Amino acid sequence: MNTACNGQLYLLLHAHLPFVRNPRYDRFLEENWLFEALTESYLPLVQSLSHLAEKGVPGTLNLSISPTLIAMLSDKLLCERYSRHLEKLQELAHKELRRLEKDPERLQIAKFYAARIMELSELWENRLQRDILSEFAALERRGKLSLLTCIGTHPFLPAYQAEPESIRLQIRLTIEAFKRAFGRAPKGVWLPECGFFDGLDEYLAEQGLQYFFMETHGVLLADPAPKYGVFAPIKTPSGLLVLGREQASSVEVWSRQRGYPGHPDYREFYKDISKELDRDYLGEYFFAGNSPIDSGFKYCRITGGEQKAIYHPWQAMNLAREHARLFVANREALMAELGSQMESHRPCVLCPYDAELFGHWWFEGPQFIEAVFERAASSEILQLASVNEMQMDPEDTVAHNPIFSSWGENGFASVWVNPQVEYIYPKFFKMFSLFQAAQKVPSQTALQKRILAQMERELVLYQASDWAFMIHNNSAEGYARERLANHERDFMKLSAMFNGEFEDEALLSEIESRDNIFPWIGLKN
Repeated sequence: MNTACNGQLYLLLHAHLPFVRNPRYDRFLEENWLFEALTESYLPLVQSLSHLAEKGVPGTLNLSISPTLIAMLSDKLLCERYSRHLEKLQELAHKELRRLEKDPERLQIAKFYAARIMELSELWENRLQRDILSEFAALERRGKLSLLTCIGTHPFLPAYQAEPESIRLQIRLTIEAFKRAFGRAPKGVWLPECGFFDGLDEYLAEQGLQYFFMETHGVLLADPAPKYGVFAPIKTPSGLLVLGREQASSVEVWSRQRGYPGHPDYREFYKDISKELDRDYLGEYFFAGNSPIDSGFKYCRITGGEQKAIYHPWQAMNLAREHARLFVANREALMAELGSQMESHRPCVLCPYDAELFGHWWFEGPQFIEAVFERAASSEILQLASVNEMQMDPEDTVAHNPIFSSWGENGFASVWVNPQVEYIYPKFFKMFSLFQAAQKVPSQTALQKRILAQMERELVLYQASDWAFMIHNNSAEGYARERLANHERDFMKLSAMFNGEFEDEALLSEIESRDNIFPWIGLKN
């Protein structure tokens, strides 16, 4: 019996956005996804972890950063545009302070936002020098972060089992992108959408990866069944460690209806001044065509009905601390119960979430994380641990075969393989066969090598699981279909150009300028 329970709590955030970059337009709506994530999630996360490091609070947060997000956070054009975004937010903050002079309740919130934006701008421009990836690396050296990554452009890998080389290509891109960003190879990965199929671990092991994570049932239904369920890592036939998600912690934090983020005192996400004030007042920056762009200036709390009450930031922040206390207490109770039953292994609890939940969707989320660290620091039962410290049960020497699964709706593939999106995959396999044929052409010219490199970029960008997700959920569906069509169109033009059917170096340069992800592709050819 493990009476001296020292459970490992793995708090894991997955930071990912699809690659969006369009230099043709001065303001491009979907680039705002990155700007919102930086303002509301990534920079506040840096602030919270820095506070914890300065105070000497122990514990490690695990952060998976996808290669597409790495590429965008490294892109000078996008970083410059984000700096302009912060300037526009500061201008709007000054307007709001003037507009609300005679509304004391809302004026206090406007002052809160103005101070917050100024602090974020100072952090981004002066302390980070517009380089948040280096700060993530520094936080890892300080013991506050453990960095891992995701696969390539975030493809739903089970959909590509018929073409193993396409999976190997994505994994190679994964390793190289992480090496170039952080100076070392990643030890582990977050599988896109937690999508696993039998044999995927072999592809991961080929590239030296050591661990990954799965949805609960993918591990619970493994063959043979794991002795401790999802509360200890298991070993796959290829020797990789895998840990499954603990469900109760997901409901507590993830669910807007049943979880903490749905509390009526937290900030209401949907009530933004961009949808309430005149266009002349807001300015053209906060509009894309006739569509308003969220400004982040939100004055209401969730409340629980159609009539929304005024948001009180400090009340909400205190509530986040109380919810952090509950979260840690619930994990402690679980760990104590498990510790009395697990004879040969200390209990492990995996709590994985999308990073953008904390700050973007749940505004008070970064304060919740900071408070979780502080509560866990005094716990005698659990510690916030690095996934790099995962160890399997020494008595569990057999290999386990996890089952095909994902963390999507219904737990399998229906979000990414369904009648709405089934056209995607035959088109991809046709493009990939053309790409493989082009790779085999001997004595390629310098221009052909350049074209082939861009063909590879269009191919992997086409594979992003985000497009099928958006179509299935009818969220930015038009944009997703357009991206798929554009990548296919550009790939086919490049293929024809590669084969000498026509020559248009200006077109090649235009495509390269827009879809410039992984600029090192082709340099070794």
